[in-house]
Amino acid sequence: MTALASEHLTALAREHLDEAGARAWLGLLRPAVLLRPAGPGEPAVARLGGSPDLPPGADRPRWPGEGPLRLVAEVDLAAVAAAGLDAGLRLASTGRLLAFCYDDPDGTGAIVDAADPGTAAGWRLLHLEGVGPALGAHTALAGVQVLTWPDSEHPVLEIAGVELPDAMEERLGELLDDAVGEDAVGHQLGGWARPVQGAVEWEAAEARLGTATWDEEHRREALRWRPLLQVDGGADSAWGDAGCLYWLARTDGTRPPEPSELGFTWQTG
Repeated sequence: MTALASEHLTALAREHLDEAGARAWLGLLRPAVLLRPAGPGEPAVARLGGSPDLPPGADRPRWPGEGPLRLVAEVDLAAVAAAGLDAGLRLASTGRLLAFCYDDPDGTGAIVDAADPGTAAGWRLLHLEGVGPALGAHTALAGVQVLTWPDSEHPVLEIAGVELPDAMEERLGELLDDAVGEDAVGHQLGGWARPVQGAVEWEAAEARLGTATWDEEHRREALRWRPLLQVDGGADSAWGDAGCLYWLARTDGTRPPEPSELGFTWQTG
């Protein structure tokens, strides 16, 4: 059993919070699928990198004027469903999610900026049926069921009236480090994101509404977004080995998101 399970987190909350605070914080927990390198014989539910298998006649997504997008990761939704894994939001149970991002292979300085709509062509998240695993994928990933919690800067904590003591935040950080590796962010499907610097939902709100002013409108908008897929950047990409990429969905989690409800941001330390 992973340390990111109900029993461990319940004990931690009761150790550091009063009864009302523990109940409120535990009510915010969301299931997620932690994606980690698959062991020998372990079924893969996702893969990193490689060359995508696209439908006949379909071209790899491109950023016009810049070049083709890199396949960062793919998720086998049928494998996720077959394993009974819960991402904390409803996803299709067939097909594959292919996550693309432009990583400036020629060093031109072209960067995807979540706050700049003019760079939105630099990322994609496609749900495709009838395609197989990417060729030459770098790493096959198995799925582990875990629970996740909102970042300390997420507005949902203030709304719930929860303030985490430093000792609890430190212990939560240790649990995450144990699960994904020290100084790593980790790969994850659904749940609450593990941001590198600040809640990613704020950035999704800024991308939709314009420059963030930390007002009530932006807060309401941030609450409408859920992380869908996060991928630790890795040293061979433009975002650096301390970076993470986040694809998000503007959804309450009760139905698979439409393409128009998707967003993207990335952070680096």
